[in-house]
Amino acid sequence: MKFTIDAKEFRTGLEDIMGSGKYAQSGGVKSGVLSEYTYLDLKDNPSNTSFGLLSLWNGDGSYINKVVLDVSILDDSTHNATVNIKTLLPFLKKMSGEIEIAIHDRVTISSANTNITLPRVNQHPHHEVIQRLYLMDLNLDGEMPQFNGKAFEGSFDMSTADFKEVINQCELIGTGVYKLDFDFDENDLGKVEISSTVVGVKRYTTTVSVENGKGYSATVAFTGPLHKFFKGDTITFYVKDEFPLLLVGEDRLLVKVPHME
Repeated sequence: MKFTIDAKEFRTGLEDIMGSGKYAQSGGVKSGVLSEYTYLDLKDNPSNTSFGLLSLWNGDGSYINKVVLDVSILDDSTHNATVNIKTLLPFLKKMSGEIEIAIHDRVTISSANTNITLPRVNQHPHHEVIQRLYLMDLNLDGEMPQFNGKAFEGSFDMSTADFKEVINQCELIGTGVYKLDFDFDENDLGKVEISSTVVGVKRYTTTVSVENGKGYSATVAFTGPLHKFFKGDTITFYVKDEFPLLLVGEDRLLVKVPHME
């Protein structure tokens, strides 16, 4: 595997896929990361032959995310590799402009005047979980995508800024558990209530305007800093009662297993 990419874009993609933020644990929340590893997948771009696509995957048993970056492919004889993000980042932070990444027995980062050689990782610690989603055809161009052979039942678009603001407020409750209620109404295409609660003690709840609502109402509880993963203007949510959440942005997506009380 060998490709060229802008150093800042690669660094930002690696930082995003690491999934930093506040995670729920017994008694409250704790800052952490999803994992410090990423599974890389290199392939041609069928809609633009000038660039290839590099997909960065990360995940564990309950949360999987993916970021797609544009690259120029130099060698695709090997399509997949796993690297340690924290091993690469200190070097990438010192680089700018176009760099070359080659991954064979080791990871080599090259620029006009610099060559850095680092160890690669044999396998992502949650390789099997990532592979299940990697091999799954979510069919995002269809009416409702499917997950594990079952279709989502509702969808809507929410402003990324609104989602970030609401979850930042919910985090102040301190449980790290958030409930999303999608109430579909054909007249206004739906509204979403997001809340976080310490039963009998404190509660935060707000209603968010959404667009392009369709399907059926649904309620899902979830944990994790999903809001920090997204950039761009809009996030598309796919929902179903007590079913994994699928969130899709311009160049990224995530699947989060529901939180069960």
